[in-house]
Order: sequence, then structure tokens, then C-alpha cells
Amino acid sequence: MATIDNDPLFTSLCNEKTLQSQKEGFFNEFYASVAENFTGKSGRWLTEVYQKIPSDAERLRRIYDDPVVAYEVQGTLEHVEPVFRGKDAKFSWQRREQALKLLGENKLQQALIIASQAVMRAPGQGVDRYIDKGLTLALALWTRAEVFIRMLDGKHALQDLQLAAKCGLPVKQNADYYARVAKCYALCGETGRADVAAKLFHQLSGHNDYALGRLKEDMEDLRVLKQETPAVEMERKLPKLAGEGVNVEIEGASTKIKLTGSKEDPRGRYVIAAEDLAPGEAILTEPAYAACLHPKYFGTHCTGCFARLVAPVACPDCCGVAFCSIACRDKACASYHRFECQYLDLMIGSGMSILCHVALRMVTQAGTPEKVLEEGRMLRETFCAHTEHRDPEDHFKRTLMTAFLLRCLQKAEFFGRRTTEAPEPTEQELQVGAVLLSALQSLQFNAHEVYETRVSGDHRFDSAKVQYIGVGIYRTASMFNHECYPGVTRSFLGTSIILHTSRPIAAGAVVPENYGPHFLRQPKPVRQRNLRSRYWFKCDCRACTEDWPQMEKLPSKPRLRCPSEGCANVLPYPGKPSQRSAKCGKCKKQVNLEASVKMLEASEQLCTSGAEMMADERVDEAIALLTKGITLFAQVAVPPHKPTHVAEESLRSCFADKGNANRY
Repeated sequence: MATIDNDPLFTSLCNEKTLQSQKEGFFNEFYASVAENFTGKSGRWLTEVYQKIPSDAERLRRIYDDPVVAYEVQGTLEHVEPVFRGKDAKFSWQRREQALKLLGENKLQQALIIASQAVMRAPGQGVDRYIDKGLTLALALWTRAEVFIRMLDGKHALQDLQLAAKCGLPVKQNADYYARVAKCYALCGETGRADVAAKLFHQLSGHNDYALGRLKEDMEDLRVLKQETPAVEMERKLPKLAGEGVNVEIEGASTKIKLTGSKEDPRGRYVIAAEDLAPGEAILTEPAYAACLHPKYFGTHCTGCFARLVAPVACPDCCGVAFCSIACRDKACASYHRFECQYLDLMIGSGMSILCHVALRMVTQAGTPEKVLEEGRMLRETFCAHTEHRDPEDHFKRTLMTAFLLRCLQKAEFFGRRTTEAPEPTEQELQVGAVLLSALQSLQFNAHEVYETRVSGDHRFDSAKVQYIGVGIYRTASMFNHECYPGVTRSFLGTSIILHTSRPIAAGAVVPENYGPHFLRQPKPVRQRNLRSRYWFKCDCRACTEDWPQMEKLPSKPRLRCPSEGCANVLPYPGKPSQRSAKCGKCKKQVNLEASVKMLEASEQLCTSGAEMMADERVDEAIALLTKGITLFAQVAVPPHKPTHVAEESLRSCFADKGNANRY
């Protein structure tokens, strides 16, 4: 729930960052040109006119017809035109020749990069018949397939050959095609298919026995080399959810959690444990409702599923984004990308934040205005926007951004072919714009940054770093309330979010997430300031009320639970063995803490053994030991406690390693 702001300047900066990521983008100029009309004599227009309009739809309507701002708004929006990098057959041909030269010099990684550039810039079949007789894309794929074969990657080489055939490469009488296919199957270990392809090569080469013999020698050499190369990364998949069956009330959630609260509750709707939760349990595996890749990763990751690109597949029309597969490309081009394709560079050039792109994606992926309006009702019920607390200038900027994005949708014919070129929206367009405007507000409080673990050295943990590659919006994950000492750890697989418990949580207790300000990494004043300004609430979690120290100052000895049954008191850790018998101030019993101390020592030993397993890269064994150690600690002691928090952070690293993780 929004609270009184004690740092309005910082709040304003936080709000601005969620709307604009680039100061140099033209949106700032757009806003400044419009704002000139209400900063002089009409300086109170924002507060006396705009702010008093009761709904987002009416506020959006007002900027098109109010004489104070309408002329400047419409005049700018009329100039929105496609801006995108198209195909270039000559450039593709040049890159292909360069890739072949690098291949001849055995510079395989460089050859792959250049060959992929040739693929990305190549126009489709028959588009430019003056170069390569309209087969530029097919020949670029043919070249990259040869690079993959030399790199012993039969899977991607075969994909390129098959796609080249679909793009017009003559294969019916092409002996070389089947020779390459045979090599691909040999590399993939599919001996039967490799032999069939070799027979076809033999027939098409005029039954040339010598050539067949050479091909079989090459296939055998490739098999041997493939066996000698290190094994590829393990296949990653979503974990099985804890509990029994499917949670019919919460999408993607375990049956061991449930929703409580309401919109009227100061805490809103939030997640609690339906039964006792142990550390290390998967309680959520939720696909993104919408997710967008950061533009700086458009050349390295799939814009659809965020997978690291190996053999990028291009959009048929633009060169701005890449996909990991034909399936990802076709899915995107059949939905959101057909509306974003020619305007994505323009939107990036506006300086808009990635949250604006996610808001637009929530619309474009729906496919039709009718579907947007249907989904919009659900989105407003799910995600808080705090519209009533938003500064009028900030809200106006978001309305102006909505008008720009709505104009891009109009020009991209999301609403079908329009009867006018004027930017004023129809009633349906206005309602879709209201959904956009609501999303531009709610994403500030509900979006999640999607990350991958980047491994730059030989050891998967020692050289691992978190890199944020995109942003997603998740309906269920957004229901978890914040605490500076979270009860879950967050990881991602593709664009799906995964939540594992990081400590025991009793039935009926809140299952807290962390929005960024963690007590281990930020002192209380910084956390409180960030949460008030970015998320508009004051945190009163245990770490804040008790003002826990950061990692470097955490105590190595915790407070111990009173061992008397039913007593919730905690006692100081005994400094000497002689002090292990003490009187509890709450239950008034004389208690012996000897067993508690020994269990704590056992907990620390389990966590140390878990760290040793991580050092040996035995991840599953590390998880088993760490979860046992954390469980044992919770039975006899309470946080803060440095060894236990280190173990919880280690557990987070283990689960992150099982999600998006790439070697660089």
C-alpha cells in the first residue's frame, strides 16, 4: 500500500527510470514541447484539469482534444513512421565470402560469427535476383552449416541445411547436400540415417566408389573427434513442484502455498504456506505472462525465449532481433513481432524503458483489440497501479508515452487498416490505450528482472556472475510480498520464473520474496529509502524492525530457542560450557542448552560440507547438505547467523546454476 513519501526527489527519479531508460531519446523532447503549453499561464492545468479527470481512458482522451496540449501531441504523433534495419543481399554475400576465408584459416569461432551475420542480413528467397539469383539466404545457411560441421555441431548444421532447402537450395540432384547431411547424422550419432544419406550421395555422384569411400572416412573421423570433445552442458528443465497434484487456484504454484488477503487489506493479496515448507522445495514454476529482452542482448539471445544464440534465425523482414529456432521465430512472427517489427528501432530510439516494451508486449501478444480488452480487466484486478497516489506530472508522462505506443500500434495495423491517417483514437483504440496506460503504472511495482548466470572461468561457481537480460511480468509471482529476509530464492529457465524455498516456513506463515533490497547487501536506511521510493511502502519485516547487520558484521553465534515445549522465547548463546544451563525468562524453567549447541554445530558442519560439494561442482549433493543444515538450524536457533545466511546464499547459487546459465 502506498505510504507518505519522505524523499520526493528520489521517488521522482525512480518513477522516471521506470518510464525512460535513455536521457538522449526523443521522448524527452516530445514531453518538453508539450509541457511548454502548461508551464506558463496554464501552469495549473496538470493539477486543476488533468489530475481531476476520473479515469485513465478519459485522461488519455483529453490529451487529443484539450486545446492546451492537443496541437503539439497530434502534430508530433503524425510523424511516426517505420524505422528498422532491412535486409541487404550484397552485405550478406560479402559476409559469406569472409566466413569462407576464415573457415579456410581454421578460425572457426570467427567464421561462425560472420556466417551468422550473413544469415541475419540475407533477404528471403527470390527477393534480390541480381545477387546469388535470389538464393542469398539459402547460401548463407549452406555456408554456416559447413562451419558447424567443422565445429563438430551436427545438430545445428543439420538445422541449417534443412532450412536452406526450404529457402530454395537445390537438393534433389545435389550430391554435396547429402554428403553434408551424412556428416551431420554421423556427428549426432544417428548411424542409420547417416548411412541412408551416404547412399543417396553415392547415387547422385554417379556411383563414385572413391568419393563414397572418402565420405565414409570423413564421417568416421568426425565420429572419433566428437567422442573426444567434452560433453555439452546438461539439459535443463523446470523442477517438479512440491506437494500433490495441481494447484487449481494459483497458476504454476505448488499445492503447499495459497493466496490470502484482499485488495482492501493493507498488504493486498499475498501468499502464505498452506502447510509446512522445508528449504529447497519448488513452490512456483510460472511462465511469463509477457517478457522482453534488453535491447543490448538482441544479438546474443533469442528475443522469444531468451536462450543463448548458437545458430540465430532471422525475422523475414527486419535484422533487429534474432531467434534461437524456426519454432521461436514463427511463434513470434505470428503474434507480437508482426506488430513490433518495423517500429522497434523507433521505440528504442525514443528512450523508453524496457517496462514500456513489456507493456506494449502485453498488448501485441494478445493479437486482437478484443483480446486485449478481455485480458485488461484481469490485469487490473491482478496488478496494483497506485494511480490515486501518482504525481500528476509523472502520470501525464505515462499518458504521453501511451499515446506514442498507441500510434505505433495504429501504424502497424494492430487495429486493422484505418480509414484515416489522423492519430486521434477510435473508442476501441482508446480503451486499448487505457490498458496500456494501466500497465505502464502497474509494471513499476510488479515486474521481475530476468537473469542468467554467466560462467566466465573453468569453475561453475567461482567465476559465476548474475547478468540481467530482460524483464517479465508474472501473475502469481507478483502476489508474493516483500521481506528484506526472504523465504524464497528466485531463478529463471528461459522466461519462466522458479521459486524455491530457502528456509523453513511454517503453515499459515507468509511466504516472502525479496524485491531487491536484501538485508545482507544494504543497510536498513538504504533499503527503506529504496522501497518507499520505488515500491511506495514502508517495510516492517523482522530484519528491519530488529535492524539486522549486513553480511560482514553478522554474528557467528545465534540466539537459541528455548527447548521447553510450547515456549517461543529465545536465549543468548552460552559463552562457556558452564553457562549451558539457564533459566528461561518466559516459561521460568531451568533449561539445558547442551543439545541445542550440538545440533547447531551439526548444522554448521552440514553447511560446510555443502560448500565443499559446490567446490567439487556436485550441485545436487550440495543442495541436499545445505537444506539439511538450514533445517537443523531452524529447529534450535533463530537468525541472524552468518554461517546459515551464507548457506542460504549458496543454495540460491545452486538453484540459479540449474536455470539460465551460460559459459562465456
